[in-house]
Amino acid sequence: MTSTWRSLIICCILLVVWVARPIGIHPRASLGTDFDADRAVARLSTILGDERPHPIDSAANDAVELRLLQQIERVGFTPQIDERFHCNDRWPGAAVCAKVRNISFWVDAPGEDAVLLLAHYDSVPAGPGAADDGIGMAVILELAYLLKDEKLTRPLLVLFTDGEEAGLVGAAAFAAHDPRARHIGAVINLEARGTTGVASMFQTSSPNGYDIAALASGGKVPVSNSLASDLYKILPNDTDLSLLLPLGVDAANYAIIGGGKRYHTPLDNLAHLDVRSVLHMGVSVLSAIHGFAEVEKNGEEGTRVYTDINQTFFFVVSQTMAGILLGLGLLASMIAYVRIGGAKPVISFFVPLFAVVAGTVLAVGLGIIISMLRPEADFATAYPQAFRTVYGAAALVGASLVVRGMKVQNGVRLATAAWVWISMLVLVGYFVIPGLSSLIIGALLFVILAVLASYVPKLKPVMPILLIVAALVFAIVILPIAGGIENGLFIQNAAPVSIFLAFLYVFLMPNGRSRSWLVPIGCGAVLSFATIATLVVPAYAPDAPRHLTIVHEDDGGVGSFLIFDNGPLPTDMTAVAKFETTPNTKGYWRAPAPSLDSSGEITVLSDTVISGERTIKFAIAAPQSDRHDFFVEDGEGVRSLIFNGVELDLKPPLRYFGCTGRTCRQIEVELVVDADAPLPKITWHVHQYGAGLAAATLVLARPVTAQPVHVGDKRTRIRVLSLSVENRDSE
Repeated sequence: MTSTWRSLIICCILLVVWVARPIGIHPRASLGTDFDADRAVARLSTILGDERPHPIDSAANDAVELRLLQQIERVGFTPQIDERFHCNDRWPGAAVCAKVRNISFWVDAPGEDAVLLLAHYDSVPAGPGAADDGIGMAVILELAYLLKDEKLTRPLLVLFTDGEEAGLVGAAAFAAHDPRARHIGAVINLEARGTTGVASMFQTSSPNGYDIAALASGGKVPVSNSLASDLYKILPNDTDLSLLLPLGVDAANYAIIGGGKRYHTPLDNLAHLDVRSVLHMGVSVLSAIHGFAEVEKNGEEGTRVYTDINQTFFFVVSQTMAGILLGLGLLASMIAYVRIGGAKPVISFFVPLFAVVAGTVLAVGLGIIISMLRPEADFATAYPQAFRTVYGAAALVGASLVVRGMKVQNGVRLATAAWVWISMLVLVGYFVIPGLSSLIIGALLFVILAVLASYVPKLKPVMPILLIVAALVFAIVILPIAGGIENGLFIQNAAPVSIFLAFLYVFLMPNGRSRSWLVPIGCGAVLSFATIATLVVPAYAPDAPRHLTIVHEDDGGVGSFLIFDNGPLPTDMTAVAKFETTPNTKGYWRAPAPSLDSSGEITVLSDTVISGERTIKFAIAAPQSDRHDFFVEDGEGVRSLIFNGVELDLKPPLRYFGCTGRTCRQIEVELVVDADAPLPKITWHVHQYGAGLAAATLVLARPVTAQPVHVGDKRTRIRVLSLSVENRDSE
């Protein structure tokens, strides 16, 4: 077989594997465990009942809570309910409040240094929450059932929080007021940002030495990578675990993220919850429980860099050793490049860099062009394989054009130069994001072995084989990471991960002596067909919907229907409401709508000035409301805020406070400001879930390929609060 055909076959295999994603993305159907996923889902089905959304402090949440309590008792435990009105004020200048009812029970005898199993039982208003966080409820109840007769080394406490979706309020209440929070040594949190996929462990405490030691010793290889954990630290995302980490606990945070377009929509239901995901979550968390029970905390904890390799091997080194391996891999690659020799050493050295840059730039550029040509913001939602083929084939076209055009004569030399470049890039990134090293340190071990083999005459022929093994290890590590990034960012934003595929192409080229155009032409043909397919296939499908929430807004007496602009509106909807031809400056399609009835009333109870402080007490009554948002301008002069009797720990300036649930229909607020400062301007948004009767025809016109998301359809009345009192008391 000629080198040209070998190169073409390698390209075809790479592209097929890239598009099919056979490694590390999908949970296995059988894992050889006592964990009964079907029984777990059956319990969840009972708890969810008619699968209505059940946001905090609602009648639907009351019903879910009652059925959850019954299931806890049926598996043999006595639940404890902790109810309080609480405000989570952990954000600078902001706070959100609600009445929460946390549910907890001990799996065994109470004690010190306990392991906490954590999930939340409320849902968003838009969906029933079968995955988010029904999977947490289902898995924890089944694990409690399995472990109730097992003698555990550490006490095991279960906590189902309320109000996670409203702003982590239940977890904040537990951390602030529950005395058991100070006796927790480790927390395992269960979450979901989709309805399928493997249970990925994406967050630990910092430093993470004890966490990783526990996960490595539990018996089940976790699907986890320190790059994901490091990136999560950068993102503005939170789960209940965020409120418990300040207590100094060890931690492991698990989530499924496949099928992300169903997240926080009505499709987060039992029909779409993957039982294999429930199984994988169950065995993963069970392993973590055993691991945390057995880990011994001796010596300095330290930080670890880690990655799973196809769910079968957990590769763990210290962060310092990861840096050393990067340096040794870089040195070994440079030595190998020099030892191989050949013509044009400088130009040849830069070929891999030019190839990777060309492939990545072509993939990203083509993705940008397609996004400009497609009117839908989420153009690849329904058929992700089409766009994945586009940016994968584009990466191979760009890389192969450079390799062919620069006439590389030695494939082994090309591979060693590529390892030099990726080692340098990752080493630089290591000092900012240490988890980057997990991408290549396993593969670099084989690069180092390949270089050592080149010094032994009898082993010298093994060098190319070891370099190929290094490339395969790299592929096994990065393929699930690329899939995770794609799920996390959504497919239409995932073209930059083509850099991994471009590097793989350079690593796996056996030699570059052929001057044939067959490889770039072949990949170019695939790219052409995939580009056409991406431009013409439907953007959405019933199981992969567009996010389309209908808001009936009344701003100062002017009514409007608002829909966020993520593409042209469905024609059936524009036929029943007169939407403007272009979105407004806030990014919404707008149509005239009737004004809404009065949302409630505000009553100023008192307004006094004492010792340079002006205290305004006012009450709000909104009998039909489900949620309140108060947006504050000119809040620099606010010294304190007491909300329904709870004083907030303000981090000025005050910008926002909110309240969710039935308890918030009667609100009393005490605002203390500098007497000489201007009163803050407070804009009051009062919400009712559901679009209401006036929008009924519009709701019916929404296609099955579109679903409301997060808070869902709602009615919103916007008013500016008037706090001025002409005759205020003063002393």
